[in-house]
Amino acid sequence: MSFFSLDFSYYFLVFFLLYWLLRPYVVVQNYLLIAASYLFVYSFSAGSAIILLGYSILIYLLGRLATVLKGKKPVYLLLTTLVVLCFGLFKYYPFFREGLQSQLAQMGLAVDMPTLDLLVPLGLSFYAFHSISYVVSVCKEEIKPASFPDVILYLCFLPSLVAGPINRAKIFLPQIHPTEPRELLDINRAIALIAWAIAKLFLFSAFLADNYVNGVFEAPDSANPLQVLIAIYAYAWQIYFNFSGYTNLVTGLALLLGFQVPKNFSSPYLSQNLQEFWKRWHISLSLFIRDYVYIPLGGNRNGFMRKNANLMAAMVISGIWHGAGINFILWGALHGLGLILYNIKNKFRPTPTNSHGASNLLARLLTFHYVCFAWIFFRASDFGSASVMLNKLTDISLTSLVSDSNAVIVWLFIILVSVYPQWARIKASLVSTVEKLPWYAYPIPLVAFLTLVFMFAPAGVPGFIYANF
Repeated sequence: MSFFSLDFSYYFLVFFLLYWLLRPYVVVQNYLLIAASYLFVYSFSAGSAIILLGYSILIYLLGRLATVLKGKKPVYLLLTTLVVLCFGLFKYYPFFREGLQSQLAQMGLAVDMPTLDLLVPLGLSFYAFHSISYVVSVCKEEIKPASFPDVILYLCFLPSLVAGPINRAKIFLPQIHPTEPRELLDINRAIALIAWAIAKLFLFSAFLADNYVNGVFEAPDSANPLQVLIAIYAYAWQIYFNFSGYTNLVTGLALLLGFQVPKNFSSPYLSQNLQEFWKRWHISLSLFIRDYVYIPLGGNRNGFMRKNANLMAAMVISGIWHGAGINFILWGALHGLGLILYNIKNKFRPTPTNSHGASNLLARLLTFHYVCFAWIFFRASDFGSASVMLNKLTDISLTSLVSDSNAVIVWLFIILVSVYPQWARIKASLVSTVEKLPWYAYPIPLVAFLTLVFMFAPAGVPGFIYANF
């Protein structure tokens, strides 16, 4: 069941009305939310719901164990083992099985490793992130162990179950038991976020995917060099519109249920360097990698060389989390390398605080193109396809950027990045104005906006790109 299906809309409306009729009874609201979340997971498969429940029981027991054991290292070890086993078993075993068998065959060893027909649980990555946040917070005594129903709700919270963002236990758990009855949080903003999500997903993301991205990435051999370049530019925007669109959607849904989730995007293509990019892109993941990988590795506490080694390790781990395969490792390593080069540059020539417009534009264009270069490996089906696309890019000439029939589209994408700061300011101003409208005037621009979106949007319901990771 998709968030955008008619079935989900009907069920959510009934659930929403019942949920707020029970407003005086927060505990009952919580149980209703748990039931709705599990029904949503069950709509995909009964197995996913069973796995989620079993995993939640394990995390609850680990949290309790953390308060019993005086030395916390066994709990960290158990948690790490659990998360690694889950990811290894469900996400990476098929990839490593094929690769290892191929390597052994080349050595003359015919080893038939068992095939496991495994169901990849819905929201697996977010189970892991949320469970780490909860158990580590208990170990550090930032929070007390939660009750079993609270752990269940924290791990299955409907809005952020599939699309994130990553909820920190110490911030989310207090919202489960507010001191006063829950309130609808900023309903105008919630509806505006959902409307903007629909535009991003149904119009911008779907249009780019259908017209410029999918065909080229699926068959790069049949595309000419400028078509490859356009596909790379388009994918950079497609994945942003898709992921940030779903984030807008779940943020709006959470507000309608009286919960706040963390901000996950802040106009990432405004970034003038990779460090800034990772402060604006998938913010909850960036902070998670920083706090639970980079800092535990030593962070910047042991000198410049160790700092950059830790940074590379953290980014490679981020790449491995996104998927099994050399492409994702390269994607993470490229971002790690870019961050290291930026640190080296800053060590010898710090970035001035009063840089002017031309240098800012150049910095943004360089950052955007480096991010696009890394996106090639992220989107390509395998390393061979990525190599074909890179070879095609080497055939681009200055003449083709002027005379080729696709040159106009290339320059439009470059202009889009160049004027993006102005567009971001206009959009923020428009959203702020609409959110301040009185309730009786609010539906007019909302209906007009959605009508235009669906008039020009391609047919079909766009999928969530990050659901694959």
